[in-house]
Amino acid sequence: MAIVTRFDTPASLTDTAVPAFYTHWHNFIASNMSTVAGSGTAVGEFYDPSEVDVTIAAERQLVWMAFPRQELVARRDDRRAAFIFADSDPGGRDPQNEYCEWHVTRNKAGKITKVVFVTESPEYWQQLWDDDRAAVVNLYRTLLNNPGIAETDIGPGGIYDQFNAFNTTNGIIHLIQGINKLRLAIGLAQGSVNTGTARDNYETFPPAATNVDPRVVFDVGALARKPLSISLGEPIGLYIAGFDDTGWTKPDGSPVGNYWTIVRGVPGMALRVEYQVPPGEGFVVGDIRIGGRPIEWGGQIAEHVTVRIGGVAGTRARA
Repeated sequence: MAIVTRFDTPASLTDTAVPAFYTHWHNFIASNMSTVAGSGTAVGEFYDPSEVDVTIAAERQLVWMAFPRQELVARRDDRRAAFIFADSDPGGRDPQNEYCEWHVTRNKAGKITKVVFVTESPEYWQQLWDDDRAAVVNLYRTLLNNPGIAETDIGPGGIYDQFNAFNTTNGIIHLIQGINKLRLAIGLAQGSVNTGTARDNYETFPPAATNVDPRVVFDVGALARKPLSISLGEPIGLYIAGFDDTGWTKPDGSPVGNYWTIVRGVPGMALRVEYQVPPGEGFVVGDIRIGGRPIEWGGQIAEHVTVRIGGVAGTRARA
């Protein structure tokens, strides 16, 4: 694999015509990537592909469920309570800690009409704001179908507020939960190359009680023990890998249609996905049944959404 000369934006987005933004984004990724040699047992390393040339032996997609595992574990005997809790904090979305967050829209009757899932990092939007505020405002207006959004609504005093009303209570643009940051995802991959004296994943120390941490720690650790040099695949980003509505039914009991729309990104590298029934169908999302139960909470759909980050592994010449 040739050395990366410039890290690409997530899903190769081109949200601005300001050249400096793409340089700044490369610098952000580069500043969070470093070649970290393994220690202890003979393990591989995490490497910076902008500095190290590696012959790629394999690519691996690290995939996990979007619904927070710890909520299911904590409420294993009451799934409804888990769904309610995961949807309970629209202003902060703290329970949604799997690098995927969602926002639910309801009609006057309280039924869900739309659920939007995002994996876009706050770092991307902060950098875009720093380089091209007008682009951020226009994107907010377009994505939320609200031409009345002003710069002061999302950046009072010229300072971008990731917790503005249009990214919390009145909509969703990007991730805001405390650990849902791209730099932390990169750090998780870096820290997973060395599993100490573990000879296999059965001996690996249990990671955090999420879906993502075990997936990354186990997969990266296994590759490192081969040993291989490991990094994240371009374009580096957190993505919605897929969504599955198998077995979901309309009010009349027939299978649902394809009501998913990728708004940002492309299949396999989606950054924003919306689930909404077309008006002509005569019913709303809240009328759909999953396993015979009506959709009352966004988390019920999140259980059928998967998230991923791409990894690459190979070997390099050593002195």
